[in-house]
Amino acid sequence: MRFDKLTVRILVRKNYGQCFDFYTQKLGLTPVWGDRNGPYTSFATAPGQPPCFAIFSGANMPMFQGYQPPVGTPQQPDTVAAILPTSDLEGDYQRLRAAGVQFLGEPQYIADWGMHCTYFRDPEGNLFELSGGDI
Repeated sequence: MRFDKLTVRILVRKNYGQCFDFYTQKLGLTPVWGDRNGPYTSFATAPGQPPCFAIFSGANMPMFQGYQPPVGTPQQPDTVAAILPTSDLEGDYQRLRAAGVQFLGEPQYIADWGMHCTYFRDPEGNLFELSGGDI
């Protein structure tokens, strides 16, 4: 198992184009493969860089043998958070806010853990942590 090669793939269940726009226009990612129409797009941090993130249409998941949609309620808490490390938490926070990203709160320092972070969601409600330190 190669956790050092782990990639994040968000399953889009509602509006693929809206998520594509969020990741390109607000977070500044560059599409490597795929487009706004889906069902799959991989993204890089800049043109010519390798992919680091991808989205996939949840409606296409049944193509994978044995897949069953999760059972849950709207009250179910988050089960996964994507962590985005940064060396400039305040600068990235301000840049993303200016681009229209709505954060759950201001950056905060958790002294017990030595952690400086803030959270936001994509249009599908997926939770992201902007983290000013190592994970």
